[in-house]
Amino acid sequence: MSTEADGTPTAGALPPPPEATVAATLPTANGNGHELLGNSEASEGGLLKTVNANGNGRLPVSETAAVGWQTTESYGNGALAPLHLNGDGALAPPHANGSRTAVPDQDVSEAETAPDAVAISDTLNFHAIDILCDQFHSICASAVDPLEISSALEFEGISDQAARQRYGVPNVFALAEELYRRVPRDPAEPAQAPDPWAAHRLRPAVHGVLYGLPAVCFPAAAGLLTGTGVLDMLVVALLTSWAASQALAYLGYLQLGRGNADHARRLLRAGLLGGLVLMVLAMAALFEVVHVRPSALLFGVGLGAYMLGATVLLVVGEERLVVIVLAPGVLASTTYLLLSRPAWLELPVWGALAATPFLAVVLALFRTTWTADRVAAAAHHRGSGQRSRLFALADLRNALPSAGFGLVAASLLVFPVVIGAHGHGGVNTGALLASLPLALSMGAAEWRLIWYRRRIQRLLARTGQLGEFAARASGVLLVELLQYLAVLVGLAGAVVAVAIKAKLVEVDSAAIMQIAAYIALGGAMFVSLLLQAFGSRIFPLVSCAIALGAEIYFRGQWELGQIVVCVDLLLTLLGYAIIVLGNVVRYT
Repeated sequence: MSTEADGTPTAGALPPPPEATVAATLPTANGNGHELLGNSEASEGGLLKTVNANGNGRLPVSETAAVGWQTTESYGNGALAPLHLNGDGALAPPHANGSRTAVPDQDVSEAETAPDAVAISDTLNFHAIDILCDQFHSICASAVDPLEISSALEFEGISDQAARQRYGVPNVFALAEELYRRVPRDPAEPAQAPDPWAAHRLRPAVHGVLYGLPAVCFPAAAGLLTGTGVLDMLVVALLTSWAASQALAYLGYLQLGRGNADHARRLLRAGLLGGLVLMVLAMAALFEVVHVRPSALLFGVGLGAYMLGATVLLVVGEERLVVIVLAPGVLASTTYLLLSRPAWLELPVWGALAATPFLAVVLALFRTTWTADRVAAAAHHRGSGQRSRLFALADLRNALPSAGFGLVAASLLVFPVVIGAHGHGGVNTGALLASLPLALSMGAAEWRLIWYRRRIQRLLARTGQLGEFAARASGVLLVELLQYLAVLVGLAGAVVAVAIKAKLVEVDSAAIMQIAAYIALGGAMFVSLLLQAFGSRIFPLVSCAIALGAEIYFRGQWELGQIVVCVDLLLTLLGYAIIVLGNVVRYT
């Protein structure tokens, strides 16, 4: 080999040196047995002269091409890996696993792109790294990237210097990659999260009873509900109170979910007062349009006041106060009906009925005012008495779908009563028989919704594939829907059996078809509530509005038309829920 004037070796044809000669002329090494860059000189009598490293720590390509040697990557400390002999005497680098077996010559381009691990492996302290693998096994097995391991190593005080001196790697990141390569992936199962719904096992049953008890008051109030326009009054009262109570419940739960209990109570108190004003205005407008007896108007106002007050108490978790609210009206009505409606008990019953909405409003105001003022006074005493704005425009806008759903759902329930059994007026026995089990079943609906949440939470922890989760979530949805429908059918059968045995009504085929339609409607309401619970509120609202329009359009073929519309609504909402609730994003 010859060199230029500046000492750069020139490319020339030179046969591979004999093994003995090359072994005797290996470059001088540092303490680790590796060649020092820029300071490697062969013995004067050998074939090699000074070998210089280029800027990236590698042998010049021209030199390696001339002699047919392979190049290796340099270590982080600037040292080259020791070269070994092939079977024909050519120099070759060690394997990535550190073995000394000779390998065939590579071409220059392959040599230039050889991984750093080929050179690094020769200085690895395997024993120390094995100990480190055992020490960080849980972290390495669960890591999805070597950076997680490097963070843990640095947290334990392992620096780049320690990585070089103890483990023979350039830095902490290289050490993390080595650990990541050695330890197989075996993520540990996360600890099971506490069940947030365990404390609510009895509450749905209590709610179901509370939803159904007011139905006892309507027969006892028959003396008040006489004259023209009574049915119009009931419809207006129900629609207004349902819409207002749904919006109020949404706003209250929204603030409670944000951790603003004081703000929620102040908002509920203001919403209760605003809802009462709305009820009075609605009844006054009805009085101007339809001639209704004042006693009937007062009953409508009382119905709306009870629903608003009970909504506030349920949102703040005061079911016991709702029982106190219902006690006068329910007990008096039950006694009045059991005694075959004696005339002398009529006025006391009406007074007890009036006490129920009065107590609902008073207790709701007390529960939201006294607690809220006490919390606000304590905050002011601590020097943080500033209050946020009561109604945010965005929150009010988001409450509109809830109010709209309450209005449409109430219309679907009331419309069959308004148009009668055959769509041309009169008493709709099937609708009246179905209304009580449907109200009672709302407790079962709430119960099944809680179980759906619990089962989905477990499914999220146990399922690793999106497709598998979607399939199993659909199965959970179908099971919960069938269980709710079973409860609703059982309640409807019990009510019909009692009515027939007591000879209160005569049940014909039209009434049976009407009950079947209400059962399908109850299933649709269950799926709608489930969708709303997970953030999908527009589709249930639009679907129910279309179903209401279809019922109005097909009122000429009433029984069959209602069944077709309600079943179609149930299937539409169910299909949409299977698609939407099968997406894991809905539960994050």
